[in-house]
Amino acid sequence: MQEIAVYLNSRAGKADAGVWEKEILRCLFRSSVTFRRPDSIDELRDNLEFDIKRRVDSIISVGGDGTANTLIQKLAGENIGLLVIPGGTANDLAAELGTKHSIRHALSQIRARQTKKIDLISVNGQLMATNGGIGFGGRVANQINEMRKKIPLFKTFMKYSGRSVYSFFAATELLDPRFNRYKFKIESKEFSGIVEGPALLINNQKVLGGGFTVAPGADNSDGKMNISLFKHRSRAQVLQCLWSMSKGSDMSQDPHFLSFETDALKVELLESSEKDVNFFGDGEVFHQSCRSWDIKILPKSLLVYCMEKESSFLSYCSQVTLTQ
Repeated sequence: MQEIAVYLNSRAGKADAGVWEKEILRCLFRSSVTFRRPDSIDELRDNLEFDIKRRVDSIISVGGDGTANTLIQKLAGENIGLLVIPGGTANDLAAELGTKHSIRHALSQIRARQTKKIDLISVNGQLMATNGGIGFGGRVANQINEMRKKIPLFKTFMKYSGRSVYSFFAATELLDPRFNRYKFKIESKEFSGIVEGPALLINNQKVLGGGFTVAPGADNSDGKMNISLFKHRSRAQVLQCLWSMSKGSDMSQDPHFLSFETDALKVELLESSEKDVNFFGDGEVFHQSCRSWDIKILPKSLLVYCMEKESSFLSYCSQVTLTQ
């Protein structure tokens, strides 16, 4: 019998949690399922360490990218399958793994044992699975996280607005009269130099913020990460760049946009118009007031459940229908 531990986002209401639990138990009735709703990060870490020690077969994360990010810090290299069920705002990792369609669709992957290993990115020792960086993306993530902490009703607003909340805050950031730029020193095998601009993105997958394609060639299992440098000198240039990205344009035609792939790089912040500069990863603020970042890929270090092809799901459903 499979041993499965389910981690529910503590911000979910009791009614929502009850719905999740009922559906999970219905779909995984042949498994031994333990539900966990930790009230703090420390409690979550203690629970997770216990589940790893008892060698559960699978961990299910019900929440957003931030919940999954907390779990992967301990699950990396453990060979315990992680299933991400979207219960957050952007749900970038769930979308990339094909688990965003429905809870039944997602849970079917445990029954079918559909897994693969993906790369993780280490940023000064802290891990991320999707996208991150420095600049306007970090400021947007920080603003949203601060609003969640200070205004209880903001969580309800996020629940109903979905991923559009990121677009809203990104728009307000880009329309701010202040145009923050940074001077970075970049060191890697593929590119080294000093770059000035409003943002630097580190991408382990194509999509950021619930649907914005920032790195079309990124692949979370190829042993590389995509680096996107925005060198634009004005807000108008940035807006034009983002508009072109949203349309799927060839970004090599933008002289102020630099993109390359690498497995390791060092970033040093030489100058900034901001006092505090944050690195964000998986929608969370990683390092506050840091001036340098050692970033590297950890190839195939996380075992995840995924649905790479719809045909695989249909095939699985056919097998279940025929055998039951």
